[in-house]
Formats: sequence, structure tokens, C-alpha cells
Amino acid sequence: MTKEYDEITASHYSAYRPSLHSEILKAFFKSNKEFELGLDIGCGTGQSSIALASYCKKVVGIDPSIKMLEKSIHHPKVNYQLISTNTLNFDSDTFHIITFAGSLYYAKSQSMLDEIVRVAKKNSRIIIYDFEIFLEEIFQKLGLQSDIIQTTDYDHQTNFSELEEQSIKLENEIQRSVTLDIQIADLAHLVLSSKDNYAIFASLLSTYNLYSETKKKLQSVFKNEMTTLKAMTFLTSYQVFK
Repeated sequence: MTKEYDEITASHYSAYRPSLHSEILKAFFKSNKEFELGLDIGCGTGQSSIALASYCKKVVGIDPSIKMLEKSIHHPKVNYQLISTNTLNFDSDTFHIITFAGSLYYAKSQSMLDEIVRVAKKNSRIIIYDFEIFLEEIFQKLGLQSDIIQTTDYDHQTNFSELEEQSIKLENEIQRSVTLDIQIADLAHLVLSSKDNYAIFASLLSTYNLYSETKKKLQSVFKNEMTTLKAMTFLTSYQVFK
């Protein structure tokens, strides 16, 4: 996962992320039950850890990217830690809930699943969730459709299928279509948080202040300070029954 991000990407990623983490978890948790300790694997700059903190007394957010963690958002319930291997530096039977927010695709392996089961308490929950924001219409209006669309094997619905799942039980799978109101200033950050998109915009616009130029370009197209994006959310939950 570390190779996917650098300092520039982390900066835009930290400046704005859609508030979908909280919305996805809110739709899943029907009550205000509070877990003792949560683990957020692949926490990035912390938005997902903070969303999880609404349901936990304490949360540990871990990530292999030092650049992301340097931009992490402070929260009194969240402790961030750097990891570089699939070995989790925690005691067995520690966590009541474990989440992957758009990170399992990069971390999926049998060794990771085995470690998750080891550090999870019996009857704990594992929640894997992600969201896909559809930017094609935005790029079309910018005249960048043919340049921006790129092939990728990234799977927003990645779960533990194809691994040995004898210690976990599939509980639920949820997909929802949502809309997101977004300020143009935030849309510029969202677009530039992708390294591929950043490179394309850098080749078309001034790199002296690419964020400012991207925002101006978006404002000239939409002639408004707000727009609406469509997105799809995905969630899979498991119960640990070791």
C-alpha cells in the first residue's frame, strides 16, 4: 500500500475525504453499542479510525505509510501506529472490532487473516467496507474523459473469499447507492488525491500551484461552488468464532 501514496497525495488525502466512512458505519450499526477496543487496519490519515471511534472507547489505527501517518488527524480516542509487515504487534484476544476501510485489497493474504483472528476476541466483528465515487461525469465536463480513464484491477468488494475462513463466519453483505454534496474546493482535493489524476492535471495545468489551478478549472466548468457526486458503498461483515 505504501507505494500507492507519496507526500503530495497524502496532503490532498488529508485535506479532504468524503464523510462516507461515518455514513457507512452508521447504516450498519443500528444501535449506539460501544465496543471496548477497535483496530482500524490501513487507517491512512485517520478518517476511518475516527469514524470507528464513534463506536469504541479506544481505537488503534495502523498503516504502512509514514507519509499518511504524518498527516493523521488527532483524536482523543485514536492512537496511530506504523506497521510494515503482516505481523500485528498486539497480544492475542485483544480487539472487540476490526475494520478495513478501502485497505483489504492491498493487505489481503492468509497470513493477514490469521493474524486478525489471533488478535481478535471471540465473537468479535470484522468489518470490511469501501466506497467508489463516480468521477466520469466530472472528467467529461473537463474534456479529460479519454485521458483520465485507466484500467485497474482494484476491487471495491474485496473480502476474505478464497482464503481459509474456518475461524470466521460471513454475516452480512451490503451495497448502497448514495449521493454526495461537495464543495468545488474539496472536489479539487479529491481529484488530486489520486497519483494518476495528479500527474494528468499537472501535465495540463500550471504546476506552480496545481491545487489552485485545478479549483479554478472546476469553478469555470460548474459555475458554482457546489456540485453533487454519485457513489456506491460496499460493506462485508464477519464474526470471529474461534
